[in-house]
Amino acid sequence: MANAHNYLVIVFCTTAGQRGALLGTDETDLVLLVWGVIDVETNKLVGFFKQSFVRPDSDSVEVSEDLCKALGVQRDVFKGAAKMEKVLQQFEEFLYRELNLSQGNTLCLLTDGQLHIRQCLHPQALNKNVELPDFFYSFFDLRKEMQKFHPGATTITTVKDMADYLKIDTGSYNFTETGLDECRAMASIVQRLIHEGHRFTNPDQIRRKYEPGTFDKTDTVSDNSVVKARGLPWQASDRDVFRFFKGLNIAKGGVALCLNHYGRRNGEVMVHFESSQHRDMALQRHRHNLGNRYVEVFKGTGDEFIKVAAGTSRDAAMFLSRDDGHIIVRMRGLPFTASAREVVDFFGPAIPVSGAEEGILFVKQRNGKMTGDAFVLFSTEEVANKALEKHKDYLKNRYIEIFRSTTAEVQQVLSRLHSEPLVPEGPPQANVMVPNIIHPPQAHLIPQPHPAAFVPQQLITCGMIRDCIRMRGLPFKATIEDIMRFLGETANYIRPHGVHMVYTMQGNPTGEAFIQMMSAERALQAAQTCHRKYMGERYVEVFQCSGDEMNLALMSGARSKAVQPQVTVQSAIAPTTPQFPYQQQLHSPNGGMIPSTAPLPGTIQARQQTTHAYIQQPLYYFPSPPVSPTTSQLYHHPHASNAIIRLRGLHVGATPQEVANFFQGYGVPAENVQMQYNGDVLVPFYSQELAIKALHEKQRQYTGKMELFMP
Repeated sequence: MANAHNYLVIVFCTTAGQRGALLGTDETDLVLLVWGVIDVETNKLVGFFKQSFVRPDSDSVEVSEDLCKALGVQRDVFKGAAKMEKVLQQFEEFLYRELNLSQGNTLCLLTDGQLHIRQCLHPQALNKNVELPDFFYSFFDLRKEMQKFHPGATTITTVKDMADYLKIDTGSYNFTETGLDECRAMASIVQRLIHEGHRFTNPDQIRRKYEPGTFDKTDTVSDNSVVKARGLPWQASDRDVFRFFKGLNIAKGGVALCLNHYGRRNGEVMVHFESSQHRDMALQRHRHNLGNRYVEVFKGTGDEFIKVAAGTSRDAAMFLSRDDGHIIVRMRGLPFTASAREVVDFFGPAIPVSGAEEGILFVKQRNGKMTGDAFVLFSTEEVANKALEKHKDYLKNRYIEIFRSTTAEVQQVLSRLHSEPLVPEGPPQANVMVPNIIHPPQAHLIPQPHPAAFVPQQLITCGMIRDCIRMRGLPFKATIEDIMRFLGETANYIRPHGVHMVYTMQGNPTGEAFIQMMSAERALQAAQTCHRKYMGERYVEVFQCSGDEMNLALMSGARSKAVQPQVTVQSAIAPTTPQFPYQQQLHSPNGGMIPSTAPLPGTIQARQQTTHAYIQQPLYYFPSPPVSPTTSQLYHHPHASNAIIRLRGLHVGATPQEVANFFQGYGVPAENVQMQYNGDVLVPFYSQELAIKALHEKQRQYTGKMELFMP
């Protein structure tokens, strides 16, 4: 099989910072480019190796003395050199002139490993707005070619290793990772491989642009190909993520921007790469800059990626099936009565929507009501950029927000709205219709909210340790993200799912929140540093409290007491059951119906007295996302009982921590363990499958008197 190219161009990059295996990890500027050309047909070196010094863009970048000494030059050499754009232009002109590329000859770059092209040249060219020639998008990795021809060379990591394996004399070479001697040794290795019959075919390719795609819930993605990045600007798109990882091959549809529980981007993204090698190089871009922000990069899992990227909405699947390389734009703030034709007219003939009305997907709630959001397809980058220019233009009497979107965002938004809510709606409000009656009911006759509607203390936290804080006076529009920013550095010491927003029975925010901290010392620090600080235009009070105090406030709802005018009972003896002139039903918080002829809970023979009659409004808390399993007891869930194991026959004095230790490895925190008054213990699990697995395993391991079963 013949070689695919006439010439192989050996390229070696040196930066002002890290070299060798860490090349490109510190984002320092390129300061030296070395290259040489091998004629594949004659197997000879064309001319000599060239060295081009590069002047750093910033004067603050200084070349180290060690590098100057290794190169045998002074620092002034770099200050007087051309910039990267000019050097690459001269490099391209040299190749076209010397190799007669205009007459049909072809070339391909060749490097030692992947870093010189993928981690150095491409990211730096993007950051400096330098457009690279086409031949920079394919290259041969000499290490891969060596292992193809010599499968036994599995421990090769440097040029010297390859030369030693082929028994090439490199005694006069000084391998300092600065380029010249490395390129000479690489030329000798290439010539040896060609002489022995190796053919250079199928070079590595670098993706030029991001390719959108979709994933299904049944798809599998390798854990070794996924990273999680954090710290993105909220307006960042999948194209921005692709540019951040420029030079690395992201799989088709491999960018999945994460959304918070409000459907807004939270600055995180899951990225799926073509191979584990590209994933490992992506991890080396930890804390690299995207614009004026640095981005943290961590290992991810395939399951995490699928949860974000895949969807279950049929509408989203049908809409994305029309996406053949189109650009997706999200509109927010549309009038609820807006139609697809009005959206098309909003953009006008100069900004055509791909597919006209078929290229628009309105986001609707499960009940069919509009949310004011829509996704729109555009055919090209140019048209999409024009559409983005209409950001905050008016449609009817509403201004519209417009920003780039992704296939994963479409999936997430539609799947969330069309599935069961993460935090279910609260129980219906207890509506008591009280007609004009002769004997007004006493305070103790008015139905109180059923205790089961409240969260048991064990499900939140308990004890006298003051490791919690209570925030009062929050703006009613405050979100968990606002609270985290308000707390500043102390937010790092919040327990997982430890932020609890407090709501009334009607679902309205009370302006309060409870935060569980890692320790009492951290709670005191937060109270001292954040008390009476301003959030927006309101100052917020921050107090240290204990778990018992936190539960007492949530249980009692003292702040929500709506005291009614004083009612004086005229009769000496009031009837046990109020005599209403018509049949009435009372709605309990659990949804049960209490007929008026039945005695109300807690009624006793009333005495003549003067009292305040009021209904005490309960408070409901919602934990920070993702929703903790502890909320399963706040409201009824249809499958909650299937994910609970009941323990019976525990020794006296058993603690929740002991139970959590017994189920170690199944993700059961001690605060989720529910100790019952009859001595039983309820242990909630994250899923039914996990509960069944724990039940079977513990039944085999434990032979004592304690019983384990699923209720």
